[in-house]
Amino acid sequence: MALNKVPHFYHVKSDKDFDDMDNISKDVDNVLSESPLDILDLLMKKIHEPCSVENTVWLQEFARKTINVYDGTANVILSEWLLNNQRYLNRYFIKVNSKLKNGGYFVSSFHTSAMRWDLIFNKYPRWLAKPIYFFDFLWHRVCPKLWGIKKIYFALYRKVKRVYPRVEVIGRLYFCGFEVVKEEYINGCCFITACKVKEPCTDTKPSYDILIKLKRVGKNGKIINVNKVRTMYAYSEYLQDYIYKHNHLCEGGKFADDYRISDWGKKLRKYWIDELPMIWNFLKGDLKLVGVRPLSKQYFSLYTPEMQTLRIKVKPGLMPPYYADMPKTLEEIQVSEKKYIEAYLEHPFRTDWKYFWKVMNNIVFKHKTSK
Repeated sequence: MALNKVPHFYHVKSDKDFDDMDNISKDVDNVLSESPLDILDLLMKKIHEPCSVENTVWLQEFARKTINVYDGTANVILSEWLLNNQRYLNRYFIKVNSKLKNGGYFVSSFHTSAMRWDLIFNKYPRWLAKPIYFFDFLWHRVCPKLWGIKKIYFALYRKVKRVYPRVEVIGRLYFCGFEVVKEEYINGCCFITACKVKEPCTDTKPSYDILIKLKRVGKNGKIINVNKVRTMYAYSEYLQDYIYKHNHLCEGGKFADDYRISDWGKKLRKYWIDELPMIWNFLKGDLKLVGVRPLSKQYFSLYTPEMQTLRIKVKPGLMPPYYADMPKTLEEIQVSEKKYIEAYLEHPFRTDWKYFWKVMNNIVFKHKTSK
């Protein structure tokens, strides 16, 4: 792929240059350095897909402002401006989406939270690194999310220095209409190549707070909001197709090596703390005490048409028949649920009473858990 010339290019060095529209160059022969093009060449080759370099936009600085100036439809948008420095990341992704043709590529980079950990613990002795990382975590990851405090945070930083987990950035890209096709670690940065596949989601409440509402398939196919304590990184729910495509399912019907789950989230799941808010769904009547698991639309789509039809005849429950039979594969899970639902439709109270004690016995006395 020859990348010595890029027809459309924006180069902004300062706010003064930005205000002076004549200083935004469209002729890259004299000012273009080789480094970004080498990176673009490398990433484009590795995704093994044809990509025209005509109509490529290179955002060198002030990417969020500069992309607003571009009034065309690009094939590729390459940004050197770290995503950590974007104040409104979703707005930026949505704007990039609007400037790309369908099937166009967006290439950008960021420092992950894991890189931040390594930076601090390699720079300081461990006894000092722990408190430094703790306060750095609170300031750069927690405070930008808290109402009121985040205004103070952004007011103090002209150039934002957010710290993002890798999963959250990928989730935000999917939320904004992209599909990640390649990840590369180059020169201490995580470079992501994303392809525009659709328009951004219209969901106004992605999972960002500690207490979240997840959309699940309920009785008669009605979508219900299930309350939980968040155990996954923000925007993880938009990655279910991505995780299934790359990781598939493991024993117990869960996604294999699901890296969307945070370390503290694993501890919450171990002691069932994450499911306590579902009691509110039980009190509202969305769930019953014993019943099949409330599933996301993506996971629900993996079931056979017969099981999908059968499943929506009953309410989901807090205590699924899974813990009575402990099936290992998705096929076995469907057999287990079919047996329960057919028995429940014939004898509702007797079936739930029987399954309640089976589940309690396996969880309390045999310490059975899902993987």
